[in-house]
Amino acid sequence: MRKILFALSLLCLTCSLSGNDKDVVNFWQFWSDINTKPVVESLVSQFERENPGIKVKITDLTWPNGHEKLVVSFAAHQPPDLMELGSDWIAEFASHGLLAEVKSEFPENYLYPAKWNGNYYAIPWMLDTRVLYYNLDLLQKTGLDIPRDWDALLEACERIDALGDDYFGFGCNSAERHRLYKKFLPFLWSNGGQVLNNNGTESALDSQQALEALDFYLDLCNCGLIESQRRLEEYFRDGKIGVVISGGWLLRRLVLSPPKFQYRLGLFFTPAGDTGASFFGGEYLAVYARSKKAAAAEKLAAFLTRRENSRKLCDAAGFGFPPYNDLDVTDPDVKIELEQLVHSRATPPTPLWVDIEQDLEDAIEAAMYGHGTVDDILVKASETIDAKLKSERNVAAK
Repeated sequence: MRKILFALSLLCLTCSLSGNDKDVVNFWQFWSDINTKPVVESLVSQFERENPGIKVKITDLTWPNGHEKLVVSFAAHQPPDLMELGSDWIAEFASHGLLAEVKSEFPENYLYPAKWNGNYYAIPWMLDTRVLYYNLDLLQKTGLDIPRDWDALLEACERIDALGDDYFGFGCNSAERHRLYKKFLPFLWSNGGQVLNNNGTESALDSQQALEALDFYLDLCNCGLIESQRRLEEYFRDGKIGVVISGGWLLRRLVLSPPKFQYRLGLFFTPAGDTGASFFGGEYLAVYARSKKAAAAEKLAAFLTRRENSRKLCDAAGFGFPPYNDLDVTDPDVKIELEQLVHSRATPPTPLWVDIEQDLEDAIEAAMYGHGTVDDILVKASETIDAKLKSERNVAAK
């Protein structure tokens, strides 16, 4: 009799836990540092108060292995109900039917990375872009003003580089995954080039526009320093580099610890001097397509992406923008960032982007270290990418 009662008690406990679990939304996200994690936790607590029937379990991910953990969770049929995704991961998961379709009124250009086969599968949470940072003191030593076209930018970097062994004209990224391509794409796009053709079926890297853009990027590297993103930013803050490409986090560091020189942010430009296009990326929220708590997960996503809540996250991070138009910005440097965000693009939404990104970065690195002519390197990269795109189409057709 005692064994039966024990078994019944276990059964009741199991049923009770199962019932509670139906009210728990599993949310995987990447904001785990001491500045942003408390804000995420506070927002989630506020959401729970406004929705007393819903509980949220937060699991932290890291950028070095977060993508892999998500892939494993999908393979095990145990993904989170709501997940934070990098903007260039969405098509990969959406193309396999893993993400729920969403309806959204966010600006079309900010929704672009979440688009797959005419539908949207994630909503933007916060966005950031890349701009040019200038050391005005070094520019003044060369007798030049802030550049307004490609020729002037190259001349400024060459003159700064000639000031002595302690100075470098341009900060050129070393072969860092997920970073190097973001420094080249603004020049490619500003020169009218593309990574893929308009329908995403073929590489466009063997174009004249791409050749010119990579040649120009190499000219900048030849009068600069090749280092990691972090080291380049340290050199810039020490007054040793004339021009670097970075995001809003560098501005935050410069504001919190002002350097001994004057600096200014600037927009990318076309070779002729018109406003150019930069790279934008961001954090997006997506719901698992087969989640039993999809309605609650969608509610949480809508709450977190409210203008005021996204603003809190951006303020805690010290960079980035809520994914809305008509933002109220007064700081002149932040205004430049926001203007560049409006004139920015995301990477093409393709399920193969992680592979294409690596092919692109391998090509840039090969060109930087002289492992062939730029023309041959881009043709080879295009052939590699085309083969992968064709293979993906063949698999999809079966």
